[in-house]
Amino acid sequence: MLTTPVSEYMTREPTVIPVGANLETAAKLLDARGVSAMPVVDGDRIPVGVVSRRDLLRAGFLTKPEGRAVAEWRLPDRPVEGIMTREILAVAPTTALGEAAALMLDKRAHRVFVEEDKELHGVLTTRDIMKAIVDARLDAPLEGYMHRPVESIVDIGPLAFARKRLDDLDIRGLIVAWDGRPVGVFAEEQALASREVDPDTPVSQVMSHQVIVESPDVPLHLAAGRMASMHAQRVVVMKGDEMLGVLTGFDLAGAAALQPE
Repeated sequence: MLTTPVSEYMTREPTVIPVGANLETAAKLLDARGVSAMPVVDGDRIPVGVVSRRDLLRAGFLTKPEGRAVAEWRLPDRPVEGIMTREILAVAPTTALGEAAALMLDKRAHRVFVEEDKELHGVLTTRDIMKAIVDARLDAPLEGYMHRPVESIVDIGPLAFARKRLDDLDIRGLIVAWDGRPVGVFAEEQALASREVDPDTPVSQVMSHQVIVESPDVPLHLAAGRMASMHAQRVVVMKGDEMLGVLTGFDLAGAAALQPE
């Protein structure tokens, strides 16, 4: 287990949003800060919940405004506390990074908040764990930590279908493929950022073009380093022309949690 305290790797001064802010404000703030979730705080800046991209995507809906030829995807005019997760997964600053990663793995969470005496000190995310894996030079081949199958969508698939597929599969990202090869990623970030785009638009027009491809024998620390430097959350693992699996930031948290003491 990685024994360095989380305070060494956590992101300090995390983005927060006040009680009463509406969902559109939350979506814009998540997009501007490049984060997937943030604490909802009361007037004393005490966290009372967490709102994430996933919460927002589940709250959104398709509608066809009067006089418009195409449907639009919209967020309801509601305050964030109406959809936030009230359980706040938190650890102390002195908690070992491996222990925090194990908690993330157990709760299927992509982050833990770092608190002391109810005061928010920071947040430890899968991106922070990538940096710890690089520093620890974990050299196990990534094949042992990737997951299968590779959930994908063809590049000409419509945006509405891609967004629905994320929801139906209850996953955070799809690999966009052309001729069976990865050419992009459509994840919750793109699904939320494209909320004003025509739902019939091909997913290739809104996807992220940041695709990392590695072979199954690449050491974890090398894959984690590329992911951290490119601000990417997944690696496509390929052997020849075959997509074998995907390694995500959450998979790396699992690797950090499972390291022997």
